[in-house]
Amino acid sequence: MLTSALVVGGAFGVRHAFEADHLAAVATLAEEEGAAATGMAWGVGHSVPVLGLGGAFLALDVSVPPTVSAVFEGVVALVLIALGARVLLGRESLGAAVVRHVHGRTEHRHVTVRGRGIGLTHTHAAEESFAVGVVHGLAGSGGVVVLLAAAAPADGTGFLVGFALATVAAMGVAASGWGVLDARVPHLRAFAGVASVAVGVLLLAETLGVA
Repeated sequence: MLTSALVVGGAFGVRHAFEADHLAAVATLAEEEGAAATGMAWGVGHSVPVLGLGGAFLALDVSVPPTVSAVFEGVVALVLIALGARVLLGRESLGAAVVRHVHGRTEHRHVTVRGRGIGLTHTHAAEESFAVGVVHGLAGSGGVVVLLAAAAPADGTGFLVGFALATVAAMGVAASGWGVLDARVPHLRAFAGVASVAVGVLLLAETLGVA
């Protein structure tokens, strides 16, 4: 029973990882070097609320109120728009640049416009990806419990664990592949920025009931 729950949860986890808003977010964060780690960091961040809240909801037999889910979906949309805009602001054609420098063994990045830094002074891709994953996990934890109830009512814990592990692995593979393409395809990061903004706008419109 445990094995089947892990397999079913893993299948749902892979499918969930490849949703458009998840891929759009990680595409703006992952680069050639360390892309897999960035993707896996997103998966770990996503798994924290899914395991914590999902387990609690399962134990208490409660569900997430629709208004709460809508709020977190709106936050996800705004995060996607912000990530995409930051990538686009890094384009030289806009008079901006992504400056890289190293403190010790850690590389930092920050965006400058006309020589002035904007946003956060330093950016760590894996740490940011973890935080974005947490936000996505908060938005989707209720949906995971719904899937859980339908797919593996007899072993919810196994389902959640399989879901989390598969999500981490799938996003690590996806981000790694994206990093390889990013190194070979010109202007791919600009495309990622546009896609992230577009997905964010569509998600926000859907959340607000416009679309």
